[in-house]
Amino acid sequence: MLRRCLAFAVSLVALGGSPSIAAQPSRPNVLFIVIDNVDYQYFGRCYGGTGLTPEIDRIAERGVTFTRAYAVTPLCVPSRYTCLTGRYASRYRGPDSAEDREADSEEEAGGRLTLESHLPNLPKVMQGAGYKTGFVGKYHLENETLLPKFGGAGTSVFEPAADAWLKQRNALLARRIQAHGFDYVFNALDFRNSQFKGIDFGNAHHNMEAETLGALNFIDENRDRPFFLYFSTHLLHLPIDPKLLTQDYEKYGRVTEGGLLDQAPQVPMKSRRRIYDDAAAAAGGRPSAQQAGMHWLDCGVGAVIRRLEERRLLDDTLVILFSDNNQRGKETLYEGGARVPLLMMWPKRLPAGSRCERIVANVDFAPTIFAACGVTPPHDMVLDGRSMLPILADPHAPWRDGLLLENGHTKAVVTDRWKYVALRYPADVQARIDEVDRTGRYPKLTRKAEIFFDKFRSTLTPEQWKFARNSWRWHTPGNNYMKSIDDFPFQFDADQLFVVEPGFKPQDARNVAADPANAAVLAEMKQKLAQVLAPLDTPFGEFKTIAARDDGGRPTTVRKKNKKKAR
Repeated sequence: MLRRCLAFAVSLVALGGSPSIAAQPSRPNVLFIVIDNVDYQYFGRCYGGTGLTPEIDRIAERGVTFTRAYAVTPLCVPSRYTCLTGRYASRYRGPDSAEDREADSEEEAGGRLTLESHLPNLPKVMQGAGYKTGFVGKYHLENETLLPKFGGAGTSVFEPAADAWLKQRNALLARRIQAHGFDYVFNALDFRNSQFKGIDFGNAHHNMEAETLGALNFIDENRDRPFFLYFSTHLLHLPIDPKLLTQDYEKYGRVTEGGLLDQAPQVPMKSRRRIYDDAAAAAGGRPSAQQAGMHWLDCGVGAVIRRLEERRLLDDTLVILFSDNNQRGKETLYEGGARVPLLMMWPKRLPAGSRCERIVANVDFAPTIFAACGVTPPHDMVLDGRSMLPILADPHAPWRDGLLLENGHTKAVVTDRWKYVALRYPADVQARIDEVDRTGRYPKLTRKAEIFFDKFRSTLTPEQWKFARNSWRWHTPGNNYMKSIDDFPFQFDADQLFVVEPGFKPQDARNVAADPANAAVLAEMKQKLAQVLAPLDTPFGEFKTIAARDDGGRPTTVRKKNKKKAR
């Protein structure tokens, strides 16, 4: 790793070193690409996967591939909240208007995060610093009840009533997004399926060409001034029907969540039919949803990068490509959920073909962008991460020795070698679990939860059901329904300890917390979790007490003598 990191140092010192980056007179553009639900294996060469991604591979070849990047809360909504605020989702303090508060009170358990209008965020700060700010694609940070629901039933997306309603709804959503710091909004999606009941989209759930068109238009309109573009794709979120790529583009290319476009977008991408055929050839037969969708995504990303090249903007544009969560363990804090693909390219500053193996996360994006652009955030803006530029310039630069991950009643800390996961239910939730275990009866659920509960139970053996029912996870605030018991049989253990291995193969396969040989490591990792939790001032089991006991809150590390191979 020393040799790889030295490549950064040579490149950046030649340009004046990392301290001068923020003081550079030029103001780089920023293209922040957030892709959806993408596993390492869906990529091509850059992550050693089986996907057909030549355009994304070129980003890696001309930039930095991160091997230890994390989404601190690996789920669509909180991950995007963190990307756009620089804060942990647990810092969210609820809606700040009467209208928002009323809507929030009607949400199901777990709620929905929104961007707080009274707090600074990434686009607002960039806008205030003179950047033109653009938004394209998936938002997923809006209160569902604040947007209208379609009143019809069985209505084709091509019928005037459905089209008019979609456009009205989209205009309202666009205004709300603009209020959070975006000058330009195109093809905004909020991904609330319940709102679209009654509208038949057929299989036209994605339109990568429309998203690409929005990005290209924004770049063209702002080519002569610094810009920040948040390009958030709907792909690879399911459902994806590869057959859509073979259907009449002039018809189905008009379909978006915001209504029908006047015509199918004419963008410099392969035709949908060719995308399908090339994906099929690479797959050796009929492509899966992920194989076809990933190549479709890749073609759109490539079109945007080429437009930057054509406008002679790419050399001084910081490009970030990040997946909001991994797929296999989505919603969990295991490596298959929280550890995610991340590429960065900045031809004028970062050396091509580099790798970074330090632990970074989406809390670091806002500080990194501010530092790269010479933007000073407001003094009252809470940022839980830090700029990545120093570790790209100096392999010995001080950096974190542990990162907090969180989701509801589960918190984790990950280091270079270990990961510790803690599950601690609040007293009221634990009381409900105990009552269910004692009586076998469940409190009243919403109809939606009952349907899910019954469907889920039918997929389990009696022993699995006994195990699963105690979790009480799918209707407790701040948590999500459980993942596969076969993949993560330890997910309801109070204390979980894992060895973190290099590479991108499935990990977190065995909980070694109970092994006496790991007792010292477990104790130190608990202490480290208390330390990384302390800045959030969030009660969590016994960990606040542990933090108070620690010697002045000074950082601790797992000592080498305790780094034994797990048994």
